[in-house]
Amino acid sequence: MTNIEPFTPKKNLKAAEQVDAFIGWAKTTLPKGVPQKVHAGVRWEAFSWHGWGIRSCTFYVLGNNRFAKAVDKIPMQQPFIDFAKATIVHYRILNNKKNVTGWLMALKAMEVALVEMTGRGDVTQLNGAVCYKACEYIQANLNSSQTCYRISKFLENIVDLIKEKKLLTTPFHWSSPLFHISKGTLKQQRGDRQKKLPSQESIKALGEIFHNDLNSSLDVIITSACVFLLSQPSRVGELADLPRDCIVYKTGRDGSQRMFLRWYSKKGFGETLKPVVTGMEPSVERALSLLRPLTDDARKYAAWLEDHPDEFPPHPGLPKKGPDDPLSYDEVCAALRLAVAKGESARNRFHQNFLNKFAKRTALSPEAEAVFDAICSGLDTSEGERVYVPGTTRYHMEYTDTCVITLRSLNVLMREKYLPKNFPYTTPFEEGKPRLKYRDALFTVRTGSLFNNSQVPVAIAHPFGVELGANSARLAVQLKGASKRRSIFQRHGYPNVSVNTHAFRHELNTEMHRAGLSQLLIDAFSGRTSMGCVYNHETIEERTQALITVHPSTKQSNNGQRLEMLKTNAPLSLSDVTELDENAQDRIIHKTHLGICVHDFSYTPCPKMGACLTCGMLGCVKGDDVKLANIKQERNALKMNYEKSVDAEARGLFGASEWRKKAALDLFKCNALIETLENPERENGDIVWNSDNGWNLTNNAAAMAGLIDPQTIEAKAEEAMPSLTDLEALMEKLEG
Repeated sequence: MTNIEPFTPKKNLKAAEQVDAFIGWAKTTLPKGVPQKVHAGVRWEAFSWHGWGIRSCTFYVLGNNRFAKAVDKIPMQQPFIDFAKATIVHYRILNNKKNVTGWLMALKAMEVALVEMTGRGDVTQLNGAVCYKACEYIQANLNSSQTCYRISKFLENIVDLIKEKKLLTTPFHWSSPLFHISKGTLKQQRGDRQKKLPSQESIKALGEIFHNDLNSSLDVIITSACVFLLSQPSRVGELADLPRDCIVYKTGRDGSQRMFLRWYSKKGFGETLKPVVTGMEPSVERALSLLRPLTDDARKYAAWLEDHPDEFPPHPGLPKKGPDDPLSYDEVCAALRLAVAKGESARNRFHQNFLNKFAKRTALSPEAEAVFDAICSGLDTSEGERVYVPGTTRYHMEYTDTCVITLRSLNVLMREKYLPKNFPYTTPFEEGKPRLKYRDALFTVRTGSLFNNSQVPVAIAHPFGVELGANSARLAVQLKGASKRRSIFQRHGYPNVSVNTHAFRHELNTEMHRAGLSQLLIDAFSGRTSMGCVYNHETIEERTQALITVHPSTKQSNNGQRLEMLKTNAPLSLSDVTELDENAQDRIIHKTHLGICVHDFSYTPCPKMGACLTCGMLGCVKGDDVKLANIKQERNALKMNYEKSVDAEARGLFGASEWRKKAALDLFKCNALIETLENPERENGDIVWNSDNGWNLTNNAAAMAGLIDPQTIEAKAEEAMPSLTDLEALMEKLEG
């Protein structure tokens, strides 16, 4: 590879001259990226470099719809577009960064802000106000605050690059005003769990489809790809590096055989042997038994294409001509498998169905562009001359074409159109990465061979190329559906079911956490070089239980902390004593002489008018001796009240019986509360919640107004009414 030297600012040059020098350096450096960083034939003046190997690299203004036609898009304007291209050369070609999407988004926001603030896209006039305005445009065009933060950091890097290369008239210091937002709240974790984990319905449906009789090649490819992604945590793009002979067996210490997969993990992890999740071995074996016969022909064809780069692929309709023999238009159509209708001109069919479509391609290799130009330059562009059949009114058109079309020239155009840019390799070049060839890849298929029964197999008539059957675009459509294509779930009778391929990785990581694997092992198994904590979607209850299991003292220490806060009169929050609902707001709770009260006094006054022992919002904490002594004093008072009610009932006073019943219930409940708090099986710091008698100011007023029946409120209290025997035993216990 040609050595690429970074741009060095020249002394004694003004900012505008430095920008011109920087752009000149980029124009010279861009071709040096061939063939590792960009494909041959890349043109500086093009508005998109996507076709030349820099993915998603388009130089259109902010806000253009990515799915709009190129003619409807508005390109960046001079002089900013040349500067933007120069920074992409610096970022992708010099620094070897793979993804330029975020960098480009920051550049597009910078251009709009420059034009608005200064009237022209002149990067030498960049200042802090322009950068702040660019951040506003970033926020206006993106929904995710995390993405906005990430793009703003790219903007920071671009500003630093501009200062380093001395491209500013007035240098300045700037940092992004956007902040990274943590995703650590319980509400956000619940949202992530629902969004990122696959539904059980989708996994079950895929299993049922996979174990049915699969008649469609497309269904075999999709379900088999899902099997590999569920057999060990991986990324969908890593399927491109999966070889045909991917299984390795190893013998464990106990003599058992374990299945491993030859795998290449992206993002710097590299080659490894990944163990298959226990229980998935039969599914992996079935997937291979279905895939290998299906894709063997495509691998043989890929090997032939690689071994015979100058020959046109043989097929039954190929004209028996030498590679450099001139071909008629009928022979050209036969070679390209272009069906010519009755009464139609073969020249017209070749022109419309091949050359016209070829002309729309912008990223042609130099060799293909030379062949295409040679053919087009020799075509007769006139309307042609009518030649009549003698004695009839029938005629055909004749043209004076001078171009010579051969199997060798058609081979160049065919390979340009149907073969991937990286052929014979399945992936682009990466420094130090061993690349797999299509002749060895497990998921190699011929172009046009994958279709479902609801589609007309038009593309199968031109199976000249090879591709990866399990690519990210096809899997996304088949697992999630599209406007004009039914997903695999819809075709097999599973409506409203969809899944994301990356959800399998989240699911396996979560299950490994549940199984107790260390973070180091999980990251190694997942092919990560850094800690991937965002892949753990255990619930808070599961994490708490796991912590208690490993450290049994955790629960006691939490209870002890709560008890200490009560004894020292430290503020207690609602979340310290109970689990909050999803939309509940935490707050400081009230303390009474008997325990803690979770009633929200900012909303209403006490509905019990201070009668704490009749309220369900009272919580008593075991181990708080002061509060326990106060409860016992309440019991003594209730005992005296009960004795007075018994005496009044014996004397036949009006209402004494009801008084005795209520006093008996209050005394019985208070004593039960004391016994619970003194139970040695309970731990210090445990909360004992009181039972509510059902009455409060609202219910009392409603009952007096006849809006509710008092019996409905007292029914539960009567069910809890102690028997006479229980009361006698209690009194003897208290008096003794």
